[in-house]
Amino acid sequence: MARAASEPGARVTPRLAVAAVALAAAFALLLVLATAFGPYGWFIDELYYIACAKRLAWGYVDHPPLSIAVLALVRGVAGDTMWAVRLPAALAAGATVIVAALLARRLGGGVYAQSLAVVAVCASPVAMIIGSFFSMNAFELLLWPASALLLMHLLESDEPRWWLPFGVLMGLGLLNKHTSVMFMGAVGAALLLVPARRHLLTPWPWLGALAALAMLAPNLAWQHENGWPSLEFYRNAQRFKNIPTPPLKALADQVLFAGPGSLPLWVAGVVFLVRDPRARRVRLLGYAFLMLLALMLCSGSSRPDRIGAFYPILFGAGAAAISLWSAPPGRRWMRWAVLLLVAASGLLVAPITLPLLPPERVAAYAQATGLLPKLERSKTSPIPQWLADRTGWPEFVADVDAVVSSLSPDDRARAIVYAPSYGQAGALELLGPAHGLPPTTICNHNTYHLWSVGHTDSEVLVAVGARENELRMLFRDVREARVHHCEYCMSWRDGMRIFVARDPIEPLSRFWPQIRHFE
Repeated sequence: MARAASEPGARVTPRLAVAAVALAAAFALLLVLATAFGPYGWFIDELYYIACAKRLAWGYVDHPPLSIAVLALVRGVAGDTMWAVRLPAALAAGATVIVAALLARRLGGGVYAQSLAVVAVCASPVAMIIGSFFSMNAFELLLWPASALLLMHLLESDEPRWWLPFGVLMGLGLLNKHTSVMFMGAVGAALLLVPARRHLLTPWPWLGALAALAMLAPNLAWQHENGWPSLEFYRNAQRFKNIPTPPLKALADQVLFAGPGSLPLWVAGVVFLVRDPRARRVRLLGYAFLMLLALMLCSGSSRPDRIGAFYPILFGAGAAAISLWSAPPGRRWMRWAVLLLVAASGLLVAPITLPLLPPERVAAYAQATGLLPKLERSKTSPIPQWLADRTGWPEFVADVDAVVSSLSPDDRARAIVYAPSYGQAGALELLGPAHGLPPTTICNHNTYHLWSVGHTDSEVLVAVGARENELRMLFRDVREARVHHCEYCMSWRDGMRIFVARDPIEPLSRFWPQIRHFE
């Protein structure tokens, strides 16, 4: 049993519990303050998610509905203030800190192990990045470790009935992100390798799977009604968006996003789960991670965040391992060495992960350290993408407003604006009303493509980022009105041309179904 041989102090004392909660709250507060009141604005995906929250549905082209329902609730209470929108993500990251400490305790770790797990999560780029803006990834960061904690209890108690609540957690995970099926699949495959596979002879694992499927059913119904757009989205993302990455580079990206200094910690966690007799009952988790890691390396994915939610689990396991392995007096130095290495790593990556420094200083730091990972094709910037995509939005809206304002009153009354991406459409929708921009923005990107049906035809189109030759096939009068520039945004947004197109040859609605862009 994993908890049979535990470090002294492996129980949660009131003082330790208060300290863990205080650290988690401080981490969440830091994320909120740094992201809402720092030198950056809205993240590109947030602009889209706010638009989604205005149009509640059981599904969207690129994600299920759970996180959007949470955002809609937040907006209903606090509006579209940046700190309020980002608060759920920060709280989820803070809660992950507590769960990591509980995982370390569950595996026999005492005060040191629980403290190390807390520091490791706070110092990890994956938590700092994902917790600093609203997205479904922040909830996944919490759901996977929480599911692992429940799974540990299930395996240690050898009580199959716990598969049902585990299935409910998995249902929440699927309603949050479809890719949570990877975690479910890895757990299911790993179950076949451990003695707990006898649980499959009981109805409980199957009832848990059925519960997860039942929770996802409304989203599946939405997918069916809309022609399964998410399948096209995932297929296109793999073909056109993700960068083909060789295994060694993919592994290096995993190390970077978990935290370079945390490598010994999470490797210790894997070894502990897979090899240490004290973790034999929860060995399934180690096998599950190795399967996910193998999948990432073999698929050549450039997105290390795809399994980033597993690292808090490994931090908890690694912290317990270090505390137990260093128990003999001659090995105590290991504790301080690992703790200092993890903390130093967090300080090293903080300038490029947290939105604290202005872009020019981040660019200089990234160039000096070489810490500038590239996640997607055809997208570059002097600063990391998760910061670059928070720059330039007010200036972009101002440029579009300048073009619209230059139109005659008659043209302005008839004009609609086309944007090429959900971020730009979301920016115009959120920030445009303050400029008096038209309330209708059409876009062929992801769910905006569905929302734009029935609103695409107009005598005057202000087209952002469209190809001039394609516009001339649709309109008789096409003129370039402005070019938008942004210094630190992703390269595809810099130099974007803004056209005014008049006198349509064919209604745009005739071609709209064919020009969708699900990616």
